[in-house]
Amino acid sequence: MKNIFHSFRYKALTAALMLSVTACTDKFDEINTNPNAPSVATADLFLPHGIQSAVDAYWGGSLGMDIGNLIPQYWARIQYTDIDQYSISSDVYSGAWQTFHVEALPDYQRIYKLGVDTKNPNYQAVAMIMRSWVYSLLTDIYGDIPYTQSLQGLEGVLQPKYDTQKEVYAGIIKELKAANDMIDAVDKSKAIAGDILFANNLTRWKKFANSLSLRLLNRMLSKADAAMDVKTEIARILGDPAKYPVIESNADNIQLNYLDATNNNNPINQNRKTRDDHRVSATIVNKLAAMKDARLAVYADKPADGGDYKGVPNGLSNADANTLGLSKTSKVGAYFVSATAPGVILSYSELLFIKAEMAYKGITAAGDVAANYTNAITASHTQYKLTVGADYLAANALKTGADGYTQIMEQKWIALYGQGIEAWTEFRRTGIPALKPAVINVNGGVIPTRLPYPGSEESLNYTNFSAALKQQGGANDMKLKLWIAK
Repeated sequence: MKNIFHSFRYKALTAALMLSVTACTDKFDEINTNPNAPSVATADLFLPHGIQSAVDAYWGGSLGMDIGNLIPQYWARIQYTDIDQYSISSDVYSGAWQTFHVEALPDYQRIYKLGVDTKNPNYQAVAMIMRSWVYSLLTDIYGDIPYTQSLQGLEGVLQPKYDTQKEVYAGIIKELKAANDMIDAVDKSKAIAGDILFANNLTRWKKFANSLSLRLLNRMLSKADAAMDVKTEIARILGDPAKYPVIESNADNIQLNYLDATNNNNPINQNRKTRDDHRVSATIVNKLAAMKDARLAVYADKPADGGDYKGVPNGLSNADANTLGLSKTSKVGAYFVSATAPGVILSYSELLFIKAEMAYKGITAAGDVAANYTNAITASHTQYKLTVGADYLAANALKTGADGYTQIMEQKWIALYGQGIEAWTEFRRTGIPALKPAVINVNGGVIPTRLPYPGSEESLNYTNFSAALKQQGGANDMKLKLWIAK
């Protein structure tokens, strides 16, 4: 991460100036000025790219489609199956690192600084929330990461130290609280523009900040060595919904609504224009079919040749996968491959499952365990315009004790379909559902626990890279357990 700043991506096009030899020159400065080309960078110009670059990487590309959706066994490869066997090339884990560090985070830093310069705290807050989300992804994918020093390249810090995951989590919670408190949704002079996530709705940014905080706090709840008082922070948010609002319905889902237009369509849709490498994993197809779960019809398509839903086991050889047949297996559901499929970051259903787990662990402010669990299942169905049947809810009524906890996490895994990075993180944290390693795998029979740091970190930031691995107690491989999973 030697250079984390990239060139200004929103360079205005230079206007071609054609002047005849007889043209007047007393107004040359006016003639030579393009009224449509901004001469000063403003925060609203950086915000669209800052949002979309991160969501695109999270939802699509090798990170979202292969790491995210293959490892938690939502999808499987039917062609070029090496990555489904955990043979993950360096360009995959280097590309994810670079996209977040070189594309997204510098944009947020620019937005933050422009917010300071223009005395608009709302731009500062938006930048803080977006970079908090991206840092949460980075630490969940790689483990310990450069955090406190990672955006100080222009200040001369070219070899940033790594912070532990527990320090990163605590830092994010503090930053999200500060961002929430900074937002002024009343003063019209502090309005923002360029917000393709929430259409400049600042209250929804507050809900993003606090809902994301609850996600991370929930992961810290059982950690005795957390770097903050987790229960106090949960009580702060759940005890004052007016000051710290959270997602309240599916209408509040934190998602990027893609458009049916070139460069603005869902990245999975773009991938499917030229590729057909994925099918739905047999793991989730068989699970939903056995449960008679209506979401199966949304998550998967029936085979083109007819017949019932047929998933593909993860990690087959190319020959065995090809034998199953492209037209005889279930493609990813049409909903998820459409141009306008939303890139979901955090849903109402997920928040309810978070509250269900908190309640299960004794957080009274989170409400009733069973009510949150049932409402979460209902919200997940409603998200896809499905009505959950009373018979389904009865068949999956919450049990007591450890069995009930397993139900919460299994239903959460089902609801997180498409949000593969989150499902992978939750599986690593809880071990639920009881996934089996890919049929063929090159990771010693271990479902990957993280992605390796890219080679650029070893070559350009060796001292801090080595110290990070030492403090985590392992090698730069895919077996090293993250702090939240220990």
